Amino acid sequence: MTLRVNPFRIAVVLLICLFATHPLLAQQTQEVTIAEPGHMQLTRLFSAADVVASARILSGDAESYQTAMYKVEVIRSFKGTKAGEVLYVGPCTGFKLGGDYLLFLRKAKEAAEPRNAATAIYGIVQHVDVFNDGYSAMEASYQCVFDGKEISQQCDYGLRVCTDYIKLPKDIRTFPPKTTETPFGCRWTRRKDFESLVQQLAATSLERHSRNGSRPE
Repeated sequence: MTLRVNPFRIAVVLLICLFATHPLLAQQTQEVTIAEPGHMQLTRLFSAADVVASARILSGDAESYQTAMYKVEVIRSFKGTKAGEVLYVGPCTGFKLGGDYLLFLRKAKEAAEPRNAATAIYGIVQHVDVFNDGYSAMEASYQCVFDGKEISQQCDYGLRVCTDYIKLPKDIRTFPPKTTETPFGCRWTRRKDFESLVQQLAATSLERHSRNGSRPE
């Protein structure tokens, strides 16, 4: 009779024995918790945000504050702001200067103070924050990844939405489709279709608060 031995199981047993019998290793062992971003329907993301807007990144300061701070100009407002307004956005890193983004933001409870006021670009600023581990910020750019027989149909302005975490209605198509694995679970949608949906959410929210005699969130 042949005895089959699983090398992986042997390695696991040896590691358990090593940590159990070695006091120093046992004392240094720490529990690590890996948490994923929250899974949110787009309607819930809109409701949770104080500000929703398409905006352009004007400048950034990654040194003066506790977290990176960006100065942005609102191009199109859907909630909580107006076109042309300048906002200060944190704590997301990796924004491209001059880039366009669709942003779902929450108002920070406290102003951001620079470590050294003499060298900071912005000084003390009231700011709004990206949330849900950064997935509430969606990059906008021209992409040739969409469907269509002609190149003119395949190329369009798109939004990069991480649909593994931000759940969209079934009628909003993504490229590649949701059945295809992608880095960070992010896919492209046509910008005009997505922003049209966000505008509908804004109109529905405004109508609901108008009926209730209250102001939108």
